[in-house]
Amino acid sequence: MRRMRLDSLNNIYKKIKPVFYTLIFEIRLNMKKVVVFFGVTILLLTFSSYLSIILRGYLPSSPVYFFDNGTIAFMIIIVLAVSLFFGGIICSESKNKTGLEILPLTNRYTLLIGKYLANLILVIGIVVVYYLTMALFSYNFYGGPILYTLLYSFGFAVLYVFALSSIVTFLSSFMPSITPIIVIMSGYILIWEGILSSIIMGNVSELEPLYSLEYLFNIVRSIFNPEFSTMERRNASTGRWLFPSIEGALVFLSLYAIVFFILAALLFKRREF
Repeated sequence: MRRMRLDSLNNIYKKIKPVFYTLIFEIRLNMKKVVVFFGVTILLLTFSSYLSIILRGYLPSSPVYFFDNGTIAFMIIIVLAVSLFFGGIICSESKNKTGLEILPLTNRYTLLIGKYLANLILVIGIVVVYYLTMALFSYNFYGGPILYTLLYSFGFAVLYVFALSSIVTFLSSFMPSITPIIVIMSGYILIWEGILSSIIMGNVSELEPLYSLEYLFNIVRSIFNPEFSTMERRNASTGRWLFPSIEGALVFLSLYAIVFFILAALLFKRREF
């Protein structure tokens, strides 16, 4: 019995080992990029935080408003980071075959999982740097204790990264290079999706835009507020939806993450290497 268990564990180790090697290789390959993003994240937050104080002439009355001001820059950071780190997962491999040449014993699915997990760790690391920086600024300006809702927001930010990373990986499965992926994701989420949602909501105002990635991101901003559970989710005067419920955000972000990753894996199987 013990022998069988050891053999079973050994087989599991042999299957996991290539994933681990791919993960380490990918992290080392992208380490310079992530350090740059760490620096850009801290600089952007420092600039936006102090700029708002300079323009207003005073601190926001509550850490909630302070955090809310910083999330606009945060969304841009997330979209660009996910597009850059996940955009080349498949298309760059198809073009350059970097991973398969350096790790010849790795099959394509092991390569995909290893690269995906590595880039996920790196982007979540950028998210962690953002929240730690915001927490330090909050403590510096307002003192303790730091809002516990920061952890809720962090959880949804990570789930948002999962959703975006699956979409970008899906695009990478058929796009020729990383550049159009960055352009498409940045243009769609930061510009075109808002216009599209406005058109749809103008015709069907009762429909909650849970399909919108921009709208789903609002849970990251809104859940900062300790009074989130009692806040109105629609503007009383315009009828505009402001942010999703916890359940709605969980379901739709999870759907985005699962569905697009499965589609990416299916297309990855058919792509020539």
